[in-house]
Amino acid sequence: MKRAWLLVVLVLAGCGAPEPRALSTSEAERLALVRFTNYTGKNARFTGSIPSSGGALRLTGRVDFVGHVGYAAMRTDGRNDVTSAGLLQWNLSGLAFLSNPATAPVDPPPTGDWQVRPFAKTGSELDGALRLLVNLAADRPDNALLLQQSSARWLRTDIIDGATVDVFEGPQQAGRTPSADGARVRYWVDADGKLKRLEARLGDEQQFATFDFLGTGQAITVIPPLAQ
Repeated sequence: MKRAWLLVVLVLAGCGAPEPRALSTSEAERLALVRFTNYTGKNARFTGSIPSSGGALRLTGRVDFVGHVGYAAMRTDGRNDVTSAGLLQWNLSGLAFLSNPATAPVDPPPTGDWQVRPFAKTGSELDGALRLLVNLAADRPDNALLLQQSSARWLRTDIIDGATVDVFEGPQQAGRTPSADGARVRYWVDADGKLKRLEARLGDEQQFATFDFLGTGQAITVIPPLAQ
């Protein structure tokens, strides 16, 4: 009886989560393709959830990876004040907000009193996540060898929309050094090197911001304050 119980314990122990490990050559090559496949795809639809002290921020939108522009409808869990929901547009330097009850990006973007500001350098989960999102493309694959030599790790396999993906943890931009945000980033990557999901833990925040990519999206019409 004691031997049987020991065998059960050993079997259950072997069913736990796999240990993170260094990337294989083929895994590094696929992770190195992520920003390039974003670049060749150019526009993508996404949904996102960003942790915030004022309530989780829920986004539904699109990103132009080549133009480094994002556009989304945002709402805040547990709030219904005038600044808790609206439309966001952003680029590499800053973001614009328009109070609006829309649940998806409005096309063309409505006119109105868009509030424009530069990105905060530190201390804002929203700013860090949005800046990361428009920095996910490059016109060539990253260096797979450097990825293997970096802190990038394979974490596990997963299923997204019925497809098997690998989950990698790596620098904010694959093959490059993390930004001043100190982001810890995880990439869900399919067999073709396409990014299906991104998680990022920003600064001192314990929860991850999450973005799910839902296929090709239409082009973004940039509002005049950000087009200058």
